[in-house]
Amino acid sequence: MPRSILAAVLAIAACGPALPPPKPLGSSTDPGDQVECRDERTTGTNMARSVCLTHDQIDENRRAAQEWEKHPRADPTKQ
Repeated sequence: MPRSILAAVLAIAACGPALPPPKPLGSSTDPGDQVECRDERTTGTNMARSVCLTHDQIDENRRAAQEWEKHPRADPTKQ
C-alpha cells in the first residue's frame, strides 16, 4: 500500500507545470552574446523543451538553413 501511494505522488508531481527557462547570468555588452530562450515542440508531440541560444548561434542556424535550401538535393529516382 505505501508503494502505491508513493507511486501516485510521484506521478502527480511529474505532471506538474514545467520549470521556467533559465535566465542568463550577468549582462554582456556584445549583442551577439545575449541569450534568447524559447520553448520548442518536437514534431508529433505536445511536449515542449526550453532551447537557449545566443543571437550569433541563431543567426548561424538561420544562415545554414538558407544555404541548405539553395543546394539541390539528389533525386532518388535518377540513378
